[in-house]
Amino acid sequence: MQDVSEAEFHQQVDHVQDLIEHAVDDCDLDLEMEHMEGSLVLVLADGTRLVVGRQPASRELWLATPNTTLHFGYHGDQGWQHDSGEGSLSEVLSQVLEELTGESVELELDEVAE
Repeated sequence: MQDVSEAEFHQQVDHVQDLIEHAVDDCDLDLEMEHMEGSLVLVLADGTRLVVGRQPASRELWLATPNTTLHFGYHGDQGWQHDSGEGSLSEVLSQVLEELTGESVELELDEVAE
């Protein structure tokens, strides 16, 4: 996604954050969501926070978990992919939420830009 403008990058991140909000709502998980300074913050019932943030300079989306920060780049037809090859944003975020909540989570994100 390095070859897109900063405005296009922000538009794509806004889009995927909106998709995450709707997908998480559909899962009926016990958590709150809020937007802060361009980031989507998921606050679990126990107070644990996940932050889906943006890094415009590198054109990356970052998922901050309690233990690490995961980096995702946008790859055309594949959407947002983990930079270490661990899967799509949808797959990785689902796994992180499962580990933290103990509930089965399968987020359906259509991450590919229209």
